[in-house]
Amino acid sequence: MDLDPFAAHQHSEKSERLDALYDLAVELSSQRSLDSVLNTALKQCLQLTDSQFGFVGFSDPDGKVLEVVATVGFELAPEFYRDNRFIPLRPNIFSYVIFNNKPIRTADARVDPRKVGQPTDHPPVQTFLGVPLRIDGQANGMIGVANRPTPYPEEHEQLLLTYAAQVAIVSRNRQLFEELQQANASLEEMVALRTAELEIRTAELEIAQGHLAEKAEQLRHLLQETVNVEEKERQRIALGMHDGVNQLIYGAMFELKSTRKRIENGNLEQAVSSTSSVEEILVQVEQETKRIIYDLRPPMLDTLGLVPTLRRYGKQYEQYTGIPCTVKVLGDHVRIDPRAEVNIYRVVQEALQNCAAHAAATQANLLLVFSPATLKITISDNGKGFDLKAIGARYQDRLGLLGIQERAESLGGSLNVDSNLGSGTRIEMTVPIQSIQLSLEEVKK
Repeated sequence: MDLDPFAAHQHSEKSERLDALYDLAVELSSQRSLDSVLNTALKQCLQLTDSQFGFVGFSDPDGKVLEVVATVGFELAPEFYRDNRFIPLRPNIFSYVIFNNKPIRTADARVDPRKVGQPTDHPPVQTFLGVPLRIDGQANGMIGVANRPTPYPEEHEQLLLTYAAQVAIVSRNRQLFEELQQANASLEEMVALRTAELEIRTAELEIAQGHLAEKAEQLRHLLQETVNVEEKERQRIALGMHDGVNQLIYGAMFELKSTRKRIENGNLEQAVSSTSSVEEILVQVEQETKRIIYDLRPPMLDTLGLVPTLRRYGKQYEQYTGIPCTVKVLGDHVRIDPRAEVNIYRVVQEALQNCAAHAAATQANLLLVFSPATLKITISDNGKGFDLKAIGARYQDRLGLLGIQERAESLGGSLNVDSNLGSGTRIEMTVPIQSIQLSLEEVKK
């Protein structure tokens, strides 16, 4: 059965629209770029509505600016699109679509009262059809076609709404895809950052564990050496008592026996002489006993404090070793906690004894610098020096320095040793004043 010409034309148009929608569906399923989908959809819209040109635009989140993202049918210079890509949204024919979320048709935009104007060099717009791009029911853009030879019928409006729905879906999927990519990139960046942080922390932990193990080994050797030193000190004291005090006491006892016999024999003059000898011996016993006590702990530390004790030690050091030792004190010195005084005294004592035993020096120097924040103690000599690396490799040789360092750290301070072969040695200990200074109440006590 033959169709009449009008029915045949309608059938042809429907078939063409179905083919166009099929082509658009293929374009969507091919997962091409958004630009490709927009251009394909816009070309089909122009073809199906017999329009001269058209555009697709998306509004910003505030609904104040429309960005033109696709155009077809315009024969304009590239700079026109560059300068007019972003169009302010204000009440006019085009903005009506977005502001009201409704399609708009006009038979002649040139005389439409809603027209506000258009950019220079823009081709004249006569017939116009615009439909919203809806995402979640809200208009966030539009498709516009223009200059059909006759006014746009309602069926063209429905056709563009169908295309707009497809374009909106693609646009929303693209937006979600970009957000997903951005989230993945941020997640990967966070994972990479956390992984790097974890690697750094792991490396730091391994280094710290190594230092801790080394420190434990050092402390074990230091403890053993401390026990050995204590035992040697007991032996030294015992030997000193035996060779010094004991011998003097035996001598005094011998003189007292001799004095008693002389008294019994009536030899008073010789008895008086023996008594004088006993007195001299007892004076020597007293001096030797004081020397031993001083070596154990200088009484001056308790009565006069650190500075006078170190001045006296410098003089005695020079007398016993023959090495001149200058003692200088700079700044206003303060009274120090007795435990800190002992530690500082032992550091100076150990350093100067090492100088006398190993340095072959002709001059030793002791400098104390008091400042409001720190106390700095520097012991230096002009001796032959030593190789720090070689000393560090030998536990037995380094225990003296290790003991000094432990004393410095126990006071919350730090130790720096500078020595080279042939250029002497310089030991510098810095201690925070706050950790060692006595309070006013403690000084009064």
